[in-house]
Amino acid sequence: MSLEDHAERVLDLVATIPEGRVLAYGDIAKRLGGMGPRTVGTVMSRYGSDLPWWRVIRSDGRPPQGLEDEALEHWRAEGTPMVGGLVEGGRADMAAARWDFGGASVPSGAPGGGAPSRGGLHHVEIWVDDITAAGREWGWLLGRLGFRLGDDWGHGQAWELGALYVVVEAGPDVVAGRHERTRAGLNHLAFHGGSRAEVDALVEACGDGGWTLMFADRHPYAGGPQHYAAYLESGEGFEVELVATDE
Repeated sequence: MSLEDHAERVLDLVATIPEGRVLAYGDIAKRLGGMGPRTVGTVMSRYGSDLPWWRVIRSDGRPPQGLEDEALEHWRAEGTPMVGGLVEGGRADMAAARWDFGGASVPSGAPGGGAPSRGGLHHVEIWVDDITAAGREWGWLLGRLGFRLGDDWGHGQAWELGALYVVVEAGPDVVAGRHERTRAGLNHLAFHGGSRAEVDALVEACGDGGWTLMFADRHPYAGGPQHYAAYLESGEGFEVELVATDE
C-alpha cells in the first residue's frame, strides 16, 4: 500500500479526534493496521497541517517535535489534560487525555480498564548515546518481556506494557558518553522475568540482542541464595535484573 493510501486512512481518523483528546502515533497504527508509528508520523508531517495535528503525539505525551509551543497553545485552549496542569504542564497526561475511539478498545490506564494506582510506576525514560544500538538492545529485551513498540520517532522509541511504558531516547539534550551504573544515580532496572525456565532462555539468547550476562560465576544466585535472577548488561553499560517467579 502506498503512502498516499495510508494517508487517506490516517487523516480520516485524525479528523474525528475530539477536542481535548489525543492519540499516539502507535495508537493510530494499531487501530488501522498495515502500518507502523513512523508511517503515521510521516503522513502527519506531509499531509496533516490542515487537521488538528496537535492531537497526534508521541506515546510519552510529548507534542510533535519542533511544534511544542504551538501544540501547548492548542492543548491549553482545548483543556487537554496535562501532566503538571494547564499552566505548567509540558506533556499530555496520556492516562486521562488518550481518546478511546468512542468506546473501542485502546490500551490506556491500568490493566482491566481501571485508573492507575497512586504511587505505581508511570513510565521510565532512558537516555542513550546511540539510539541505533540501544533500540536494538532494548527492543530485543523489552519485546521478549511482553512490551510492544508503541511509538518510534527516529531518535527515540516508547515500549508499552499495560499502563507502563519505557522510553529509550537519544535526543538533542543527551550529553555524550557511556552510562556508568556505579556512579551516583540509577544503578539498574529490575523486571519480572517469568519462570526460571523463561529467565534461563533469555540468558541463553541474550547475546543475540546485544546483552551480556553479569556475575556469571554466581549466576543465577548473584542476588542471594534465595533469589533466582539474571543480571544483564547492554553495550552502553545499562544493567537490568530479570527476576524469576518463585516455584
